[in-house]
Amino acid sequence: MLQYLILLPLAGAIASYFAGRQSSSAPRIVALAVSVATLGIAAAVLRAAPAQGFMKEQLSLSWIPSLDIGFTLGADALSAALVGLTALLVLVSVLASWDVEHRSGSYHAYLLCMLAGLMGVFTALDLFLFFLFWEIVLIPAFMLVNGWGGENRKYAAMKLLIYTHLGSLLMLVGFLLMYAQTHTFSMLEMRQLLGGESMEYRTLVFLLVFAGFAFKIPLVPFHSWLPDAYSQAPTPVTILLAGVLSKMGAYGLVRVALGILPAEFAVFAKAIAIMALVTVFYAAFCALAQNEVKRLLAFSSLSHMGFLVLGVASLSFIGMKGAIFQMVSHGLIIALLFFCAGMLAARGYELRISRLGGVLRSSPLLGWVIVFASMASLGLPGLSGFVAELSILLGLFREYPVLAGIAVLSLPLTAGYYLWFLQRSIYGGDAGLRRSGVTMVEFLPVAVLVALITLLGVYPAPFMELVGSIAGQLVNAVGGG
Repeated sequence: MLQYLILLPLAGAIASYFAGRQSSSAPRIVALAVSVATLGIAAAVLRAAPAQGFMKEQLSLSWIPSLDIGFTLGADALSAALVGLTALLVLVSVLASWDVEHRSGSYHAYLLCMLAGLMGVFTALDLFLFFLFWEIVLIPAFMLVNGWGGENRKYAAMKLLIYTHLGSLLMLVGFLLMYAQTHTFSMLEMRQLLGGESMEYRTLVFLLVFAGFAFKIPLVPFHSWLPDAYSQAPTPVTILLAGVLSKMGAYGLVRVALGILPAEFAVFAKAIAIMALVTVFYAAFCALAQNEVKRLLAFSSLSHMGFLVLGVASLSFIGMKGAIFQMVSHGLIIALLFFCAGMLAARGYELRISRLGGVLRSSPLLGWVIVFASMASLGLPGLSGFVAELSILLGLFREYPVLAGIAVLSLPLTAGYYLWFLQRSIYGGDAGLRRSGVTMVEFLPVAVLVALITLLGVYPAPFMELVGSIAGQLVNAVGGG
């Protein structure tokens, strides 16, 4: 089934582009049908994902035999979880784009191209193929921000392109250095073949690969592109940038940096944890200073991605499970928050926090959803954010108790900027707008996201069990506990 996760969106992108020449409404119907079908395939992949062991080849075709490059795809619990998250959030993004009329065919074609690229990243078992899909994602992301973004969209799009492409080039150099010694791009073979190389050589490769993923996550000081891109991108695109594209970096960190170079990851684990901790606090303090909803959410997302990396760097079983859980949980929560920001803008609200007010009175359901999403993001018990952060902190405490104690101090900051935001915008003064309900196109994705966030918070055991074996094998590879 994995090839259809890629081929179906590509075919849909072509159909959306040509449908846009006939009418502005046809592309959204094509995109909706393709995203629903892709979500169905992703659900089947998730259900069939093996709970034991790393991914195995499920489709292997010889592509460039002279260079030992194959079109090789596979899925385990980790990749299947991100495949499911991607399919769901692209569907949410399509519904959030329902009123897009300007060059509708091109817009939805780019969305579906992003979907195809993301599916390729999360299922590729060949590093050359992985890099190819990695770059495919960047092109439509740049075009969407540049073509449909806010007032400073060209600056934000160029910054997104330059920063993330620089990271991609560093990553590519690392991949080529690995290929020069192993003569293969196969992820399944490379770890064993690199074991005989010198420590200095493998350290250089690790640093190059890590830098590429650090740009995409991103971690401080590689983060500068994020606030501009998130705030200037159209809201449906921001849902994908924050909900899924950042997970590309986290997935690469786990699958490639840790999976192929475990010994080198263990050497730098504490340094990576300190970098992640700096990211958590820096982003939290920046969020406190924001007066615009999307920029506040952008820095909040950055802070939570720092928490995710703390879980990976803990090299503990519970911390690794928490990090994988955070990939999905953060994707759902930040998508809901940005979706709500788009709903505010669609109703004529100014997204400057100092000018917002009385949302709960003028749009009661929307107001309560914003309250729910904010509580989930700050880690309210009973919601998915709490499970992820608690697991990460417990895992970090086992390996680095001092860093864990410092990380706990960031939690009041997170609560502070969300409660400040809610007090000003939801419970504050009256914005003077008439009462506004929620349409069915808006209600469906909101209901699904709220249900999943609650379900994962109340009953996380099935997902934790699904990824437990992968987390255990990753931790065992570096001698963690």
